[in-house]
Amino acid sequence: MAEVPEAVGIGEFQAGGGARDFIVYGLGSCVAVVLHDASAGVGGLAHVLLPGPRPPSDRREGLPAKYADEACTSLAKALVALGADRRRLKAGLVGGARLFASETPLEEGVGARNVQGALCVLDRLGIPIRWQETGGEAGRTVRFGLPGGALAVRTLREGWRDVPSQDGA
Repeated sequence: MAEVPEAVGIGEFQAGGGARDFIVYGLGSCVAVVLHDASAGVGGLAHVLLPGPRPPSDRREGLPAKYADEACTSLAKALVALGADRRRLKAGLVGGARLFASETPLEEGVGARNVQGALCVLDRLGIPIRWQETGGEAGRTVRFGLPGGALAVRTLREGWRDVPSQDGA
């Protein structure tokens, strides 16, 4: 992985190729969406705040990845513009935790809704899930490295560790 990763803020995404890393610090209920085309050596990371869709009253500019539907489609388009083949894109999801105890069951909280929103959009786009580490009650930092597509997660309790691929790649 590169020495200095490119930070991706809430509601933002970064895409690129070559030897570079993207990082999202301190994910709670937010979800990091990773898209990667291994053959083209391009990928990206989006920091999703809400499941979406964007309500008509939210005309806020400058946050292209605030909602899961916009994040996934915008990131996919950016990668295609960089040479990715949409049919080769693989996705990863990290985050969607519930950090504060409440009466809301874990599966009904905003984190779970963020994960479900991203999964629905990726399914609609025909992009299979390669990595997934979602839910729970721990905050995470996620780092995605190019060109190979290494995905690593850090929690306070466990430190850094690689997220295993669900497709055996």
